[in-house]
Amino acid sequence: MRRSPAAVVLLCGLAMLTTSCRQSAQGYLAKGNQFFASGKTDDAILNFKKAIQKDQRFGEAHYRLALAELKAGQPRDAYAALSSANNLLPDRTDVKVTLADLLLLSYASDKSRPAAFYTQLKKLADELIARDPNSYDGFRIKGDLAWSDGQDKDAEQFFRKANAAKPMTPDLVVSLVQVLFREGQSEEAEQLGLQLIQAHKDAGLIYDVLYAHYRSLNQPAQAENVLRTKIANNPHRIDYVLQLAGFYAGSGKREQMTATLQRLLDDPKSSAAAHLKLGDFHAAMHDWAEAMRLYQEGIRIDPDNKTTYLHRIADAWIFQGKAAEASNVIAEIRKDRPGDDSAKAVNASILLESGVPDKVKAGVNDLQELVKKQPENPVFRYALSRGLLLRGDPDGARAQFQELLKRQPRHLPSLVNLAELSLNKRDYAQALKYADTALAVNPRLTQARLQRATALTAQGNTSAGRTELTSLANDDPQNIQVQFELAALDVTEKKYLQAEVRLQKLYEKSRFVALTGLVDAYLAQDQTDKAIARLIVEVGKAPKIPYVRTMLAEVYMRVRKYDLALEQYNQAQNLGDRSGQLLMRLGRAYELKGDMGKALANFETAKLLAPQDPVALRALADAQQTTGSKKEAVLNYRRILALNPEDANTMNNLAYTLLDTGGPLDEAQALVEHAMQKAPKNPDFADTLGMVYLKKNLGGSAVQVFSGLVQRYPENPAFRYHYGMSLSENGQRVRAKTELEVALHKSPNDTLRRSIQSSLAAIQQ
Repeated sequence: MRRSPAAVVLLCGLAMLTTSCRQSAQGYLAKGNQFFASGKTDDAILNFKKAIQKDQRFGEAHYRLALAELKAGQPRDAYAALSSANNLLPDRTDVKVTLADLLLLSYASDKSRPAAFYTQLKKLADELIARDPNSYDGFRIKGDLAWSDGQDKDAEQFFRKANAAKPMTPDLVVSLVQVLFREGQSEEAEQLGLQLIQAHKDAGLIYDVLYAHYRSLNQPAQAENVLRTKIANNPHRIDYVLQLAGFYAGSGKREQMTATLQRLLDDPKSSAAAHLKLGDFHAAMHDWAEAMRLYQEGIRIDPDNKTTYLHRIADAWIFQGKAAEASNVIAEIRKDRPGDDSAKAVNASILLESGVPDKVKAGVNDLQELVKKQPENPVFRYALSRGLLLRGDPDGARAQFQELLKRQPRHLPSLVNLAELSLNKRDYAQALKYADTALAVNPRLTQARLQRATALTAQGNTSAGRTELTSLANDDPQNIQVQFELAALDVTEKKYLQAEVRLQKLYEKSRFVALTGLVDAYLAQDQTDKAIARLIVEVGKAPKIPYVRTMLAEVYMRVRKYDLALEQYNQAQNLGDRSGQLLMRLGRAYELKGDMGKALANFETAKLLAPQDPVALRALADAQQTTGSKKEAVLNYRRILALNPEDANTMNNLAYTLLDTGGPLDEAQALVEHAMQKAPKNPDFADTLGMVYLKKNLGGSAVQVFSGLVQRYPENPAFRYHYGMSLSENGQRVRAKTELEVALHKSPNDTLRRSIQSSLAAIQQ
């Protein structure tokens, strides 16, 4: 019988459906294994799941599914499949070992050390040893468990048994060597490590363990020898050669580093890949010029990977803060890849460089999206860090730099920026730590050496600071910043004539840098008139330079010539300086002059320019508190604490303002008590606590606090005033009157005097 074409198609479809339905669990397993072997992991997972749907108790399908899930990077799903496989295949050693390895990884990475994981691992190890008293994996698992828990002696015994079962298994021996080092059995550990190298020359990790051991003992010759042996045994491993070059760089052996790297370029088997990796090496050292030269050369000899090299060049420009140059490179990339995320990062960086608040905000938002999308991309995160700095959010920037260090502990740009942020906070110990870490990577890094010298000097170690600066000056005699720091150190050590001579020489090269140092030197000698005269001359030479006028205004502020200071600040603003910093200075000048309206206006604008800057917020909040805008002050104090929860001064200010606004007394008390924990000897904090007690009608506690303050600070009229108030509230009106009269006599402040007079009048009624 002849069939229509439609009928033929229908019958064929029915035949395929019938065949599919007849597919067995074993058939799906076979197909899954084929897909897995060919690298098609998703297809393999699908077929293994179909096999399990056909037969829920098909243990092999559960196991193969687990292996595929592991390969796909889905450990949770793999664990579920492995647990099922282990239940269904209780005699399969390979299933138990795979499950144990997955559990060990989770157990070791979880600081809480989950008890359920421990119990399950111990059970698996016991089952393996029960089946085979010499089970390598059973003893290895027990050893890893003990090591993770810090039980080194038990770990050593288990690892020895495992090594006896399978001698010289690389991963196991590496673990045993590390345990022996931790237990102080260094000689045996070294011998065992060398034996492993003889047996397995490609066991890279053992070289690193020995290298780290020798570095910890400050034995550079032995450390170098380990790395040289590692290369000799694995001559074509580029990363091993770079490791030795990094050692030479960190040891200040520039010639040996260069010679080691040249070997890669001379090796025809590694030349193409070498340019990219060598470029990365020099970029990590902040040697941007050499990095980009290597990337450009890489494009020439390896044109198929041109886009990769262009990306590296763009990244190098971004790390140097040169978004415009990066943009030119990205334009070339976008010819082939229009939707490249790097283009968005570069455009965001250009917005940041504009300095316009709205554009900076937009740039930061774009970079935050990119970091969320690619959290492991160091370029995006670094650009975001710099953007947060420009937005006036140093704490946010610090968090991003620290996040970068978690991923790349030797990331020089982050180390240098963190050192600078620590210097700005006057945390000189932390700054020194970051600078020293950076110098361990690249001892020639000028910026880190300067930071180290600054931190040492600030800690009072001027001798070490001068040694570092003198060494820098010898290495780079034309470096202006080094000469300026030496002059600043001269001023610190009161070597004023030496400082002025150095700065006069520097004036010919960098006029405004030298001028800053000269003014500092004059002020250190209380020669304010000389500083003003010099700056007036400089303003005459450069009347359109805002910086010089700002310097002059700062000196006028020192001598309380606020009108003259305001004139110079306003001139600087008219000349184009509309920074938040200048607005803060203007606000401060108006505040000291007594024009609180204009002070508030400038502080408010400064806050708009840098909404995450706690300094701007604090200036505004303090001014609002002074002028009676206390509810607004409370909001801004809360914003500061959101940015910096451990700011004790702001805790105290917020607590005091809450008292003035009828805010929650329990919150005020908690705030000031927290502040006192951080600074128990601060009298202002104790004063606020006393006022909290007064508001809570705890007169006895208030009297106790204020009595102690008056004893320690008898000349402080505010403390006496508050003491008098507490005595009055406690029913001691005669003593209260005496204290208030003394406070009135000592008070130079009209506002305070009026408050005291009001309290006296109330007592006398």
